[in-house]
Amino acid sequence: MKRLIMAVILTIPMIAVANPYVEFKNVVPFRDTYSQTSTSHLRLGYKLKNNLYVEGGVMSHGTSYEAGYKFSRGNWTIKGKWEGTDSNQRDTFNSKLETEIRFTFGE
Repeated sequence: MKRLIMAVILTIPMIAVANPYVEFKNVVPFRDTYSQTSTSHLRLGYKLKNNLYVEGGVMSHGTSYEAGYKFSRGNWTIKGKWEGTDSNQRDTFNSKLETEIRFTFGE
């Protein structure tokens, strides 16, 4: 499954015009009053001209992948993404789907 996702991520730039980028992200979850272990991500990504993007790479304890979009019209902005992680610290593949709808008052 991981190889299929990475093949799709690496093939999309050949199909559509894209702008490659490298992203580093560090996540520190807080639960109750103490901090958990942080996770760092290093991802290679491509932003397509139609406001879609795909990225994937390594993280502190495995690999992670993400694909999403962002569209704006007037005062409305709609963003969404799917993110998956495959950690060597657990036996399951973890994923989530996020959607944001924003209305900005004024100009």
